[in-house]
Amino acid sequence: MTKIPACFSETYAEAREKFIAAAKAKGAAVDSHEHPLKGPGGETLAMDVAYIGPADADAAIALGAGTHGVEGYCGSGLQTALLETGFADRLPEGAALVLIHAINPFGFAWSRRVNEDNVDLNRNFVDHDAPYPENPGYEELIDVINLPDLDPDTIKSAQEKLLAYADKNGFPALQHAMSAGQYAHPGGVQFGGNAPSWSQRTLREVVRKYLAPASRIVFIDFHSGLGPRGHGEIISTAAPGTPTYDRMTALWGDEVISTKGEGSVSSNIAGSITDFLAEELDGKTLAACGLEFGTLPITDVSFALQADNWLWQHGGAENPRAKEVATLIRNAFYVNEDDWKEEIFARAEEVAVKGLKGLE
Repeated sequence: MTKIPACFSETYAEAREKFIAAAKAKGAAVDSHEHPLKGPGGETLAMDVAYIGPADADAAIALGAGTHGVEGYCGSGLQTALLETGFADRLPEGAALVLIHAINPFGFAWSRRVNEDNVDLNRNFVDHDAPYPENPGYEELIDVINLPDLDPDTIKSAQEKLLAYADKNGFPALQHAMSAGQYAHPGGVQFGGNAPSWSQRTLREVVRKYLAPASRIVFIDFHSGLGPRGHGEIISTAAPGTPTYDRMTALWGDEVISTKGEGSVSSNIAGSITDFLAEELDGKTLAACGLEFGTLPITDVSFALQADNWLWQHGGAENPRAKEVATLIRNAFYVNEDDWKEEIFARAEEVAVKGLKGLE
Protein backbone atom coordinates (compact mmCIF):
# COMPACT_ATOMS: atom_id res chain seq x y z
CA MET A 1 0.00 0.00 0.00
CA THR A 2 1.35 3.38 -0.99
CA LYS A 3 2.18 5.72 1.88
CA ILE A 4 1.29 9.12 0.47
CA PRO A 5 3.77 11.23 2.49
CA ALA A 6 6.63 9.08 1.18
CA CYS A 7 5.84 10.29 -2.35
CA PHE A 8 6.94 13.83 -1.42
CA SER A 9 10.59 14.90 -1.36
CA GLU A 10 13.14 17.07 0.42
CA THR A 11 14.98 18.25 -2.70
CA TYR A 12 14.34 18.75 -6.41
CA ALA A 13 16.80 15.97 -7.26
CA GLU A 14 14.98 13.52 -4.99
CA ALA A 15 11.60 14.58 -6.42
CA ARG A 16 12.81 14.07 -9.97
CA GLU A 17 14.21 10.64 -9.17
CA LYS A 18 10.96 9.52 -7.50
CA PHE A 19 8.82 10.87 -10.33
CA ILE A 20 10.82 9.20 -13.10
CA ALA A 21 10.95 5.90 -11.21
CA ALA A 22 7.19 5.94 -10.61
CA ALA A 23 6.51 6.82 -14.25
CA LYS A 24 8.74 4.08 -15.63
CA ALA A 25 7.22 1.55 -13.21
CA LYS A 26 3.90 2.30 -14.91
CA GLY A 27 5.40 1.80 -18.36
CA ALA A 28 5.48 5.49 -19.23
CA ALA A 29 7.66 6.92 -21.95
CA VAL A 30 9.75 9.67 -20.32
CA ASP A 31 10.95 12.62 -22.37
CA SER A 32 13.44 14.96 -20.65
CA HIS A 33 14.05 18.55 -21.74
CA GLU A 34 17.33 19.60 -20.12
CA HIS A 35 17.64 23.14 -18.79
CA PRO A 36 20.85 25.05 -19.65
CA LEU A 37 21.65 25.74 -15.97
CA LYS A 38 22.38 23.44 -13.04
CA GLY A 39 20.92 23.00 -9.59
CA PRO A 40 22.55 24.01 -6.28
CA GLY A 41 24.43 20.70 -6.10
CA GLY A 42 25.46 20.77 -9.75
CA GLU A 43 22.58 18.44 -10.64
CA THR A 44 20.88 18.39 -14.03
CA LEU A 45 17.68 20.42 -14.27
CA ALA A 46 14.96 19.37 -16.67
CA MET A 47 11.31 19.56 -17.56
CA ASP A 48 10.40 15.86 -17.63
CA VAL A 49 7.33 14.56 -19.45
CA ALA A 50 5.83 11.14 -18.74
CA TYR A 51 3.35 9.78 -21.31
CA ILE A 52 1.09 6.80 -20.73
CA GLY A 53 -1.34 5.65 -23.39
CA PRO A 54 -1.60 5.12 -27.13
CA ALA A 55 0.51 7.35 -29.35
CA ASP A 56 -2.57 8.35 -31.35
CA ALA A 57 -4.81 9.08 -28.34
CA ASP A 58 -7.72 11.35 -29.20
CA ALA A 59 -8.24 12.29 -25.55
CA ALA A 60 -5.66 13.24 -22.92
CA ILE A 61 -5.50 14.40 -19.33
CA ALA A 62 -2.39 16.36 -18.37
CA LEU A 63 -1.14 17.11 -14.86
CA GLY A 64 1.40 19.90 -14.45
CA ALA A 65 3.72 20.65 -11.53
CA GLY A 66 6.29 23.26 -10.66
CA THR A 67 5.04 26.14 -12.81
CA HIS A 68 5.98 28.24 -9.81
CA GLY A 69 9.27 26.48 -9.03
CA VAL A 70 9.15 25.89 -5.28
CA GLU A 71 5.50 24.84 -5.59
CA GLY A 72 6.91 21.74 -7.25
CA TYR A 73 7.40 20.20 -3.81
CA CYS A 74 3.62 20.02 -3.66
CA GLY A 75 2.91 19.19 -7.30
CA SER A 76 5.67 16.63 -7.79
CA GLY A 77 4.55 14.73 -4.71
CA LEU A 78 1.01 14.64 -6.04
CA GLN A 79 2.12 13.42 -9.47
CA THR A 80 4.20 10.64 -7.95
CA ALA A 81 1.44 9.64 -5.55
CA LEU A 82 -1.14 9.49 -8.35
CA LEU A 83 1.18 7.28 -10.38
CA GLU A 84 1.87 4.95 -7.47
CA THR A 85 -1.80 4.63 -6.49
CA GLY A 86 -2.88 3.62 -9.99
CA PHE A 87 -4.49 6.72 -11.43
CA ALA A 88 -3.29 5.71 -14.90
CA ASP A 89 -5.28 2.48 -14.61
CA ARG A 90 -8.48 4.53 -14.47
CA LEU A 91 -8.02 6.13 -17.90
CA PRO A 92 -10.87 5.57 -20.35
CA GLU A 93 -9.98 3.21 -23.17
CA GLY A 94 -7.84 4.91 -25.80
CA ALA A 95 -7.04 7.96 -23.62
CA ALA A 96 -3.60 9.17 -22.54
CA LEU A 97 -2.09 10.57 -19.35
CA VAL A 98 0.57 13.28 -19.69
CA LEU A 99 2.49 14.35 -16.58
CA ILE A 100 4.68 17.45 -16.92
CA HIS A 101 7.17 17.55 -14.06
CA ALA A 102 9.08 20.69 -13.03
CA ILE A 103 7.77 23.15 -15.60
CA ASN A 104 10.13 25.63 -13.93
CA PRO A 105 13.00 23.35 -12.83
CA PHE A 106 15.34 26.19 -11.85
CA GLY A 107 12.87 27.64 -9.36
CA PHE A 108 12.09 24.17 -8.02
CA ALA A 109 15.74 23.31 -7.43
CA TRP A 110 16.72 26.68 -5.99
CA SER A 111 13.56 27.08 -3.86
CA ARG A 112 12.30 30.09 -5.80
CA ARG A 113 8.83 30.73 -7.16
CA VAL A 114 10.32 32.49 -10.20
CA ASN A 115 12.76 31.24 -12.83
CA GLU A 116 16.42 31.93 -13.57
CA ASP A 117 15.54 35.39 -14.93
CA ASN A 118 13.34 36.39 -11.97
CA VAL A 119 10.30 35.73 -14.18
CA ASP A 120 6.99 34.50 -12.83
CA LEU A 121 6.13 31.92 -15.46
CA ASN A 122 2.39 32.26 -14.91
CA ARG A 123 2.67 35.90 -16.02
CA ASN A 124 4.98 35.17 -18.97
CA PHE A 125 2.47 33.88 -21.54
CA VAL A 126 1.53 37.31 -22.87
CA ASP A 127 2.06 38.74 -26.35
CA HIS A 128 5.51 40.25 -25.94
CA ASP A 129 5.09 42.23 -29.15
CA ALA A 130 2.04 44.07 -27.79
CA PRO A 131 1.81 46.67 -25.00
CA TYR A 132 2.14 44.98 -21.64
CA PRO A 133 -0.68 44.98 -19.09
CA GLU A 134 -0.37 47.81 -16.60
CA ASN A 135 -0.51 47.52 -12.84
CA PRO A 136 -0.92 51.02 -11.36
CA GLY A 137 -1.31 49.66 -7.83
CA TYR A 138 2.11 48.03 -8.07
CA GLU A 139 3.65 51.28 -9.27
CA GLU A 140 2.11 53.13 -6.33
CA LEU A 141 3.45 50.58 -3.84
CA ILE A 142 6.69 49.65 -5.57
CA ASP A 143 8.96 50.88 -2.78
CA VAL A 144 7.20 48.83 -0.11
CA ILE A 145 6.51 45.72 -2.22
CA ASN A 146 10.21 45.54 -3.10
CA LEU A 147 11.93 45.76 0.27
CA PRO A 148 15.29 47.58 0.39
CA ASP A 149 16.40 45.39 3.33
CA LEU A 150 15.03 42.92 5.86
CA ASP A 151 15.46 45.14 8.88
CA PRO A 152 12.49 44.69 11.26
CA ASP A 153 11.69 48.42 11.18
CA THR A 154 11.69 48.39 7.37
CA ILE A 155 9.35 45.38 7.31
CA LYS A 156 7.01 46.93 9.89
CA SER A 157 6.82 50.22 7.99
CA ALA A 158 6.16 48.43 4.69
CA GLN A 159 3.40 46.31 6.17
CA GLU A 160 1.73 49.39 7.66
CA LYS A 161 1.73 51.11 4.25
CA LEU A 162 0.31 47.98 2.58
CA LEU A 163 -2.47 47.75 5.17
CA ALA A 164 -3.24 51.45 4.69
CA TYR A 165 -3.60 50.81 0.94
CA ALA A 166 -5.96 47.92 1.67
CA ASP A 167 -8.01 50.04 4.07
CA LYS A 168 -8.38 52.69 1.40
CA ASN A 169 -8.90 50.51 -1.68
CA GLY A 170 -9.98 47.10 -0.35
CA PHE A 171 -7.98 43.90 0.11
CA PRO A 172 -8.65 42.61 -3.45
CA ALA A 173 -7.03 45.78 -4.80
CA LEU A 174 -3.97 45.19 -2.63
CA GLN A 175 -3.75 41.56 -3.69
CA HIS A 176 -4.03 42.60 -7.34
CA ALA A 177 -1.29 45.20 -6.93
CA MET A 178 1.04 42.68 -5.32
CA SER A 179 0.28 39.59 -7.40
CA ALA A 180 -1.20 40.46 -10.80
CA GLY A 181 2.23 40.87 -12.34
CA GLN A 182 4.30 43.70 -13.80
CA TYR A 183 6.54 44.04 -16.84
CA ALA A 184 8.53 47.21 -16.13
CA HIS A 185 10.88 46.16 -13.33
CA PRO A 186 13.00 43.06 -14.08
CA GLY A 187 14.41 42.97 -10.56
CA GLY A 188 11.05 43.38 -8.87
CA VAL A 189 8.50 41.04 -7.36
CA GLN A 190 6.03 39.46 -9.81
CA PHE A 191 8.00 40.27 -12.97
CA GLY A 192 6.33 38.71 -16.02
CA GLY A 193 9.37 38.96 -18.29
CA ASN A 194 10.00 40.84 -21.51
CA ALA A 195 10.42 37.75 -23.72
CA PRO A 196 9.31 34.13 -23.76
CA SER A 197 11.21 32.23 -21.06
CA TRP A 198 12.96 28.87 -21.48
CA SER A 199 10.06 27.23 -19.65
CA GLN A 200 7.50 28.90 -21.89
CA ARG A 201 9.26 27.84 -25.08
CA THR A 202 9.78 24.31 -23.80
CA LEU A 203 6.23 23.90 -22.56
CA ARG A 204 4.94 25.08 -25.92
CA GLU A 205 6.92 22.26 -27.58
CA VAL A 206 5.53 19.74 -25.09
CA VAL A 207 1.94 20.87 -25.62
CA ARG A 208 2.28 20.70 -29.40
CA LYS A 209 3.81 17.24 -29.26
CA TYR A 210 1.69 15.54 -26.61
CA LEU A 211 -1.61 17.43 -26.35
CA ALA A 212 -2.32 19.10 -29.69
CA PRO A 213 -2.96 15.77 -31.50
CA ALA A 214 -5.90 15.05 -29.17
CA SER A 215 -9.33 16.58 -29.63
CA ARG A 216 -10.44 16.35 -25.97
CA ILE A 217 -8.04 17.62 -23.34
CA VAL A 218 -8.19 18.16 -19.59
CA PHE A 219 -5.31 20.04 -17.96
CA ILE A 220 -4.79 20.40 -14.20
CA ASP A 221 -1.87 22.53 -13.03
CA PHE A 222 -0.96 21.96 -9.37
CA HIS A 223 -0.25 25.11 -7.34
CA SER A 224 0.14 26.02 -3.68
CA GLY A 225 0.27 29.06 -1.43
CA LEU A 226 -3.23 30.56 -1.53
CA GLY A 227 -6.31 29.75 0.50
CA PRO A 228 -7.04 27.88 3.73
CA ARG A 229 -4.52 25.24 4.79
CA GLY A 230 -4.98 22.06 2.73
CA HIS A 231 -7.98 23.30 0.77
CA GLY A 232 -7.77 22.83 -3.00
CA GLU A 233 -9.54 25.51 -5.04
CA ILE A 234 -10.32 24.80 -8.69
CA ILE A 235 -9.37 28.01 -10.49
CA SER A 236 -10.53 29.02 -13.95
CA THR A 237 -9.13 31.94 -15.91
CA ALA A 238 -12.09 31.66 -18.28
CA ALA A 239 -14.99 34.00 -17.64
CA PRO A 240 -18.30 32.61 -16.37
CA GLY A 241 -20.68 31.91 -19.23
CA THR A 242 -17.96 31.06 -21.75
CA PRO A 243 -17.82 27.60 -23.37
CA THR A 244 -14.56 26.79 -21.55
CA TYR A 245 -16.02 27.71 -18.17
CA ASP A 246 -19.15 25.68 -18.92
CA ARG A 247 -17.01 22.64 -19.78
CA MET A 248 -15.21 23.03 -16.47
CA THR A 249 -18.40 23.24 -14.43
CA ALA A 250 -19.70 20.16 -16.27
CA LEU A 251 -16.72 18.29 -14.82
CA TRP A 252 -16.28 19.88 -11.42
CA GLY A 253 -19.58 21.62 -10.70
CA ASP A 254 -19.92 24.87 -8.81
CA GLU A 255 -16.53 24.35 -7.14
CA VAL A 256 -14.97 26.04 -10.18
CA ILE A 257 -14.17 29.66 -9.36
CA SER A 258 -13.21 32.12 -12.08
CA THR A 259 -10.58 34.80 -11.54
CA LYS A 260 -12.75 36.96 -13.78
CA GLY A 261 -15.65 36.64 -11.36
CA GLU A 262 -15.71 36.96 -7.59
CA GLY A 263 -14.49 34.86 -4.72
CA SER A 264 -11.27 33.32 -6.05
CA VAL A 265 -8.16 33.15 -3.88
CA SER A 266 -6.26 34.29 -7.00
CA SER A 267 -6.29 37.68 -8.69
CA ASN A 268 -7.21 38.07 -12.34
CA ILE A 269 -3.82 37.83 -14.02
CA ALA A 270 -2.49 38.05 -17.56
CA GLY A 271 -0.14 35.58 -19.18
CA SER A 272 -1.21 32.39 -17.40
CA ILE A 273 -0.62 28.84 -18.61
CA THR A 274 -4.35 28.16 -18.79
CA ASP A 275 -4.86 31.18 -21.05
CA PHE A 276 -1.93 30.00 -23.19
CA LEU A 277 -3.51 26.56 -23.51
CA ALA A 278 -6.80 28.08 -24.63
CA GLU A 279 -4.94 29.90 -27.42
CA GLU A 280 -2.57 27.09 -28.38
CA LEU A 281 -5.35 24.47 -28.39
CA ASP A 282 -8.01 26.64 -29.97
CA GLY A 283 -10.66 24.49 -31.61
CA LYS A 284 -10.13 21.60 -29.20
CA THR A 285 -12.50 20.59 -26.44
CA LEU A 286 -10.42 21.90 -23.53
CA ALA A 287 -10.96 22.17 -19.78
CA ALA A 288 -7.88 23.66 -18.09
CA CYS A 289 -7.65 24.69 -14.46
CA GLY A 290 -5.26 25.50 -11.69
CA LEU A 291 -5.71 23.47 -8.51
CA GLU A 292 -4.48 25.70 -5.68
CA PHE A 293 -3.70 24.30 -2.23
CA GLY A 294 -3.61 26.53 0.82
CA THR A 295 -0.55 26.64 3.08
CA LEU A 296 0.04 29.66 5.36
CA PRO A 297 -1.86 32.95 5.81
CA ILE A 298 -1.56 35.25 2.79
CA THR A 299 0.47 37.79 4.77
CA ASP A 300 3.15 35.18 5.45
CA VAL A 301 3.19 34.03 1.84
CA SER A 302 3.48 37.59 0.54
CA PHE A 303 6.33 38.41 2.89
CA ALA A 304 8.18 35.25 1.85
CA LEU A 305 8.04 36.41 -1.76
CA GLN A 306 9.29 39.85 -0.79
CA ALA A 307 12.15 38.39 1.25
CA ASP A 308 13.10 36.02 -1.58
CA ASN A 309 13.16 38.89 -4.06
CA TRP A 310 15.35 40.95 -1.74
CA LEU A 311 17.72 38.03 -1.29
CA TRP A 312 18.22 37.43 -5.02
CA GLN A 313 18.82 41.11 -5.66
CA HIS A 314 21.53 40.97 -2.98
CA GLY A 315 23.72 37.98 -3.75
CA GLY A 316 21.23 35.12 -3.87
CA ALA A 317 22.70 31.86 -2.61
CA GLU A 318 25.90 33.67 -1.58
CA ASN A 319 24.04 35.97 0.80
CA PRO A 320 24.50 34.99 4.49
CA ARG A 321 20.71 34.93 4.91
CA ALA A 322 20.14 32.59 1.95
CA LYS A 323 19.32 29.50 4.01
CA GLU A 324 16.94 31.43 6.25
CA VAL A 325 15.03 32.93 3.31
CA ALA A 326 14.97 29.66 1.37
CA THR A 327 13.32 27.99 4.37
CA LEU A 328 10.87 30.88 4.66
CA ILE A 329 9.70 30.64 1.04
CA ARG A 330 9.64 26.86 0.98
CA ASN A 331 7.42 26.81 4.07
CA ALA A 332 5.11 29.33 2.41
CA PHE A 333 4.43 26.97 -0.49
CA TYR A 334 4.91 23.52 1.00
CA VAL A 335 3.67 22.20 4.34
CA ASN A 336 6.03 19.39 5.26
CA GLU A 337 3.51 17.61 7.49
CA ASP A 338 1.84 14.27 6.82
CA ASP A 339 -1.73 15.43 7.41
CA TRP A 340 -1.38 18.19 4.81
CA LYS A 341 0.08 15.78 2.27
CA GLU A 342 -2.73 13.28 2.83
CA GLU A 343 -5.36 15.99 2.56
CA ILE A 344 -4.08 17.54 -0.65
CA PHE A 345 -3.60 14.13 -2.24
CA ALA A 346 -7.22 13.17 -1.52
CA ARG A 347 -8.36 16.42 -3.11
CA ALA A 348 -6.04 16.09 -6.12
CA GLU A 349 -7.22 12.55 -6.73
CA GLU A 350 -10.86 13.63 -6.48
CA VAL A 351 -10.39 16.47 -8.99
CA ALA A 352 -8.30 14.35 -11.37
CA VAL A 353 -10.81 11.47 -11.34
CA LYS A 354 -13.67 13.86 -12.09
CA GLY A 355 -11.55 15.27 -14.90
CA LEU A 356 -11.55 11.87 -16.59
CA LYS A 357 -15.21 12.47 -17.51
CA GLY A 358 -13.94 14.99 -20.02
CA LEU A 359 -12.18 12.22 -21.94
CA GLU A 360 -15.18 9.93 -22.40
